[in-house]
Amino acid sequence: QVFTAWACVQMQAMGPQDVIINGYPLFHVAGTLPGSLAALSCGVETIIPTTGLYRNRAVLQNFWKLVEKYRVTTLSAVPTVLAALAQVPLAGADISSVRYCRTGAAILPPELAARFERDYGLHIHESLGMTEMAGISTITPLGVHGLPGCVGFRLPHTQMRIVALNADGGASDRDVAPGEPGMVLFKSPNVFSGFLDERDNANAFTPDGWLVTGDLGYIDRDERLNLSGRAKDLIIRSGHNIDPKTIEDAIGAHPAVQLAAAVGAPDAYAGELPVVFATLRPGAQVSEAELLAFTAERVDEGPAKPRHVYLIEHMPVTNVGKIYKPELRAQAAGHTARELIAALCQPLPADQQPRVHSTEAGGVVVHLPAGAPDALADQLQAALAPLPVKTRVVRD
Repeated sequence: QVFTAWACVQMQAMGPQDVIINGYPLFHVAGTLPGSLAALSCGVETIIPTTGLYRNRAVLQNFWKLVEKYRVTTLSAVPTVLAALAQVPLAGADISSVRYCRTGAAILPPELAARFERDYGLHIHESLGMTEMAGISTITPLGVHGLPGCVGFRLPHTQMRIVALNADGGASDRDVAPGEPGMVLFKSPNVFSGFLDERDNANAFTPDGWLVTGDLGYIDRDERLNLSGRAKDLIIRSGHNIDPKTIEDAIGAHPAVQLAAAVGAPDAYAGELPVVFATLRPGAQVSEAELLAFTAERVDEGPAKPRHVYLIEHMPVTNVGKIYKPELRAQAAGHTARELIAALCQPLPADQQPRVHSTEAGGVVVHLPAGAPDALADQLQAALAPLPVKTRVVRD
């Protein structure tokens, strides 16, 4: 923890001249270590924006006024919070005191980065942090401008390497060439010593002690780490690995889209098919068909072109504002099940139509009304059985 605080101060040139707004939850590593301990260790004035933090809508609606009032010099927020702030006009607020803007926890959508540059004159510096490294792994310092996905340099006194994926999608022992993507590994003074349950350490560390982050990326010619996504978020279509970021960047370029997340929907033949969930900017209107066509035009690989675009009102997020993809994968499984059973149940009256809901584990449960034909349960189970997720048909 001390090393994390020291490294943040060194790489961000923090000091008593700075004022920050710490809106991260203080039960989370980002709010506690890079957010609080680093600032307190070097005399930075820290503003806590109410007990609700960034989850307080009034804080977001008045954010630029807060920046002006306290002459804030450093902004830090996850991409979902930045997306919300991008909808808040300056309304004459003077934010010239801001010299550094940082994000982490998830990859920054290129369109969101461009909006901040265009509307506020702020370049967003990305970083990589994880709880297993006491909150920080790489930092993009002030004055270093990278493309979206560039999360900066390794910390002093740390080691970083990129290795090829093995057959199971984990870390192999083969280092890749500079510029070639693979799994990101670290050795550092702030790497944790391991899990209490020894069985959990098998996938967390390589046999020679490197921390396996689960992040995919490459090192560029300036020795900066560039991320493309998480290994567990890869969409695997008939053995073809699809990076969801490719799809998310494509649909995110549409002016009506606020946030987007691509996941794999279960498919009996291909295993997974790419689909996208998107929220729209306030007041924007666009059809799912238009977004699907727009995205398909900007995705070069045929297998990566999404099959569906689902418009949702709110993007599911964790307590710290990360997009929660397990919930979206569960929703995608539910949509797939509804498509499969629609033809079977179309002739039935409304009071006999089954209801479909997704489980937290990504499975599907189909509820049959009491008046539905007995044979329908077997027909539905047979239709759903080929899907690579757990399915169950129950009678209410």
